[in-house]
Amino acid sequence: MGDEQRGATWRSLVRLLWMQPLWAIPFALFFGTIFSSGVGGYWRAYRVSLLFAYTIGLSVWAVDRFFVSPRRCDRRTLPLWAEILTFTSTSLLASYLAAVIAHFTVNPGMLGSARSIVITGMFGLIFTLLVTGLIYAYVFYRQALERARSDQELNMARRIQRGFLLSQFPSMPRLEVHAINVSSREVSGDFYDVVPAGDGSFLLAIADVSGKGVPAALLSSMLQASLRTQAITVTSVAEILRNVNRLVNGTASPGQFATFFLARVDESRLRLAYTNAGHNHPIVFRRGGGRVALDRGGTVVGILPDTPFEEDTVELRAGDRVVFYTDGISEAANGAGELYGDDRLIAAVERLPAGLSARETIEALLADVRAWLAGLEAGDDMTLMVLRVLD
Repeated sequence: MGDEQRGATWRSLVRLLWMQPLWAIPFALFFGTIFSSGVGGYWRAYRVSLLFAYTIGLSVWAVDRFFVSPRRCDRRTLPLWAEILTFTSTSLLASYLAAVIAHFTVNPGMLGSARSIVITGMFGLIFTLLVTGLIYAYVFYRQALERARSDQELNMARRIQRGFLLSQFPSMPRLEVHAINVSSREVSGDFYDVVPAGDGSFLLAIADVSGKGVPAALLSSMLQASLRTQAITVTSVAEILRNVNRLVNGTASPGQFATFFLARVDESRLRLAYTNAGHNHPIVFRRGGGRVALDRGGTVVGILPDTPFEEDTVELRAGDRVVFYTDGISEAANGAGELYGDDRLIAAVERLPAGLSARETIEALLADVRAWLAGLEAGDDMTLMVLRVLD
C-alpha cells in the first residue's frame, strides 16, 4: 500500500470514528421511545446505539478497505448484488456481536431470552439495511460527482484540442489543402497540421498516437508543439522527425509511440519532400491515372531514440491529389467485422470527379466510409487530409 493509499485509509477511519456518535442519536431516540422512558432510558439507549454504530461501522469499514476496494483497484470488481450481500451479512453479524457485547456490559440481560434474540436480530436487520442503503447512496453520489467532474475535464480538453486543429487552411495560388478529424472519444489521439515553413513552402503533418483518451491527446499535442517549433529553423523533414523521436523517447510514458508522416511542400516548384514513420502510406493520385505511395521513412516514433529516417521527394503535377489518412479510416469495420481497407479507399478516390475541391473530396470519402459502417460507431479516431494541385 502506497503512502497516498495509507493516508486515505487513515482519513476514512478518523472520519468514521467521529461520525458514529452522530449516527447513534436517531437510533437512540427511536429505541428509547419504544423500550424505555425518562432521561436514564434514553441515555441507556444511546449507549447501546453507540456500541452498535461503532461495531457495525468498523466492521463494514474493514471489509470495504481490505476486501471490496482492493478488488475495485485491481479491476476485479464484485457485481453489485455481491457487494450488497457482503455488506449486509457483515452488518448483520456485527449487530449480533454488538448485542453480545452489550449483554455483558452496558445492557445486562439484553439477550436473556429467545424473544430478545429475535427482536435483536430484527432490529439489527433494519439497522443493517438502513446503513447499507446510506452507504450506497453516498457511494453513488460520489461517483456521480466524479463522473460530472471527469466529463467537464474531458470537454475542456476537447475544446483545447480542437483549438489546436486547424479549421481555416491557408489560401495558395497553386495548391489547396483541407483536413478533418472525427474523434471516437471526447479527445483524439490523431492530429494533423499545416505549418508555414518560410521561403514559400509549408509542412504537412498527420500522426496517430497509440492508445486513446487524454494520454494520447497529450502526446499528440506535444508532437504538434515540437513540429511547430522546428518548422522555420530545420529544413530537412527527416531531421525534424529525428528530433521528434528523441523527444518522445525522453518524455512519453513507457509503451507510448506514434506513427507520423511529415512532408515539406514547395509551392513554387511543386515538389514534395517527405518521410514516413510507420504511418499509413499517403497516396499521390495522378490526374491522368496512376498512383505513388509515399512509403519511404522509418519505424514509428517513440520506440528507439536513435532511429534513422529516410527522406524522399515526389514531383507534383497539375490536377494531382494527395490523400493522407489514419488507420481509423482503413480499419473502420462494418457489422460483419470486415474492414474498409486501403483498396476501398483507393477505389473511392478514383471514382471521384477530377474537379472536386479538397474539402469536397474529404466529404465524399467520409460519406463512403460512413456508408460502409452503416450507422455503427467507428472504433478509432478518423483523420483525413487532402492536398490538391490546382490547374
